Amino acid sequence: MLNKNLDKNKIISMILDNNLNFAKTHSEEYFSSFQDSQQPIITLVSCSDSRVQNNVLSPDATNQIFTIENIGNQILPSEGSVDYGILHLKTPLLIILGHSDCGAIKAFMGGYENEKESIKNDLDFLRPALKNLPNELTPENILKNIIANIHYQVKIASQKYSRQIQSKELAIVGAFYDFTNELHHGYGKINIINQNFG
Repeated sequence: MLNKNLDKNKIISMILDNNLNFAKTHSEEYFSSFQDSQQPIITLVSCSDSRVQNNVLSPDATNQIFTIENIGNQILPSEGSVDYGILHLKTPLLIILGHSDCGAIKAFMGGYENEKESIKNDLDFLRPALKNLPNELTPENILKNIIANIHYQVKIASQKYSRQIQSKELAIVGAFYDFTNELHHGYGKINIINQNFG
């Protein structure tokens, strides 16, 4: 496993070793199926958090998941990328994936005036989702705000892609990846908390 305390050259060496193992264990046929085009079935809006990876949804997401990551799993800061997945790749499913212990939500709740402008700009998009919610940093409030943000992102997406939803070309799912077992359904479980199938 990679960790911060390793020498940078050692990290690069481990990455190359991991890639070599990947290349050795995947045949030419594996790669030939997607060399000319991508055909994902999911557009995923997820958080940049390193604890949230595609393998929680699929053991091999290659050519299955078109992934957009940003702080707070938000639609609007990455609108062009989300549009590409829905309008050009025509994925039939959009998943908004929030998660336990979201740093973006905690930063917003705790006040982020001293952050760099680039970070503030992204966090500002959370304001409509969280403006009327408690901002005291308790586990209950953090979870409540994370869930509220997922609902808000589904609402934004439902408005943006209403035509695709009405024509049954697109379904939207809001989900919570619970690696701390806050919802008491099990560590690492994906919990569906909102959906719009038209």
